[in-house]
Amino acid sequence: MKWSEFKKLAISKGWLLKQHGKRHDIYYHPQKDYEILIERHWSKELKNGIYYNLIKLL
Repeated sequence: MKWSEFKKLAISKGWLLKQHGKRHDIYYHPQKDYEILIERHWSKELKNGIYYNLIKLL
């Protein structure tokens, strides 16, 4: 999965953009008490370990 696809998945699950960083965007969910960082390297593939950790957080 590419970062751009993961971003679309996160937005469809209710995650909202909080802030643009230099290399990452910070997303929050109104019903959760933590934030996730999504890289802005849209065409790069997620590594397996990062992918599974982020899927658990969604």
